Amino acid sequence: MSIKNIFKNFGYILMCTFLGGIIAAIVWGFLKLMDSGIEFIWHWIPSHINIPLYTIIVCLLGGLLIGIFQSKAGPYPDELETVIAKVKKDKFYPYNKVLIICVAALIPLLFGGSLGPEAGLTGVIVGLCYWAGNNMKSAKIHKDELTSIGLSAALGTIFVSPLFGLVVPLEERTDENKETVIPKGSKIISVVIAVLSSFGVFILLTNIFGGGLGMPRIDSAEITNTERMWGIPLALIGVVFGYLYIIFEKTTKALFSRLQSRVSVIISTLLGGLMLGIAGTCLPMTMFSGEEQIFELSESYKEFAPWFLIITGAAKLLITNVCIKSGWRGGHFFPVIFSGISIGYGVAMLTGLDVTFCLAVITAGVLGVIMRRPVAVSLLLLLCFPIRVIPWLIISAFIGSIVPLGRLKSAKD
Repeated sequence: MSIKNIFKNFGYILMCTFLGGIIAAIVWGFLKLMDSGIEFIWHWIPSHINIPLYTIIVCLLGGLLIGIFQSKAGPYPDELETVIAKVKKDKFYPYNKVLIICVAALIPLLFGGSLGPEAGLTGVIVGLCYWAGNNMKSAKIHKDELTSIGLSAALGTIFVSPLFGLVVPLEERTDENKETVIPKGSKIISVVIAVLSSFGVFILLTNIFGGGLGMPRIDSAEITNTERMWGIPLALIGVVFGYLYIIFEKTTKALFSRLQSRVSVIISTLLGGLMLGIAGTCLPMTMFSGEEQIFELSESYKEFAPWFLIITGAAKLLITNVCIKSGWRGGHFFPVIFSGISIGYGVAMLTGLDVTFCLAVITAGVLGVIMRRPVAVSLLLLLCFPIRVIPWLIISAFIGSIVPLGRLKSAKD
């Protein structure tokens, strides 16, 4: 290999490393801003001012702001599946409205939306990656790769799971009848470098300054023959709630799309805010992304009745769809994981089965139906559960991903 090629490859490695660090800084900054805003709106203000029906009022205000913003700027951000599809198909993502996407993603999260930040963040990051490929001399030669590299790094960082970030853009949904295309070795190396750089810088920033997202680690699991006998039934329970999510998705889409076309997006987002506020008043854990609520449940689930936990999990599946389809746009991964875990706690209390086993198998089944990517589901949940339950994670996610959706498939299109 010539000296010129060595320096060229070394320069590309440095660029991927630098790209990962920039992505980590963007993700961390967004999440830190989100945490600060939530702290101010939902903790500081009510602790200093006593306002009746505060949750409903704030959610209505959020719905009004979102509706006005969308009526002026457009329906942003795109959902994660849309971002992935555009990157795969076009090797391009528009970057002329990055700031608009960032604001549009932040407002619903600040006002309590049952949403995750992944949709807005991935849109912002892949847009910036394509901008760099078009405008930076050193990046132009690799501009077709930068968007997919940025997508992987962003997902691995947001979900604190590098392997998840590597697999999601590659693995095809089980209902798409497409073969997964493995990229060339050089591209895999560049993606790995960017993902590891982003993950490392993000962890460093989080440890120094706080912030970030993450799932609790549940380390203990006692899997006896009783649990093994219940393995498939628990996976099917997860499948049932995965189906329920898609039914909610289809019905809320029909309701709010009709409302938006006949009235206005502002009325739609206001109604979504009202429904969110009422749900949050009655069942507070149906609000927000669910990550913090998972930590709360892990410490206090025994204080609740089993059916209350199951109803809360099901209600969050509904409210997440209400938010997304009414115009409170964002991601659904964190809320769905919370739902699976809440339902899992309830089922474990009813059956007397090992808690960790129930949480893992049911959550994997729910996500399997929704994502249709069993490997990605398993890797996403890998950091939450011990090694002993990994085979059951894979089985449950696979079962969920292959069950036919029938007429409900249109809800996922």
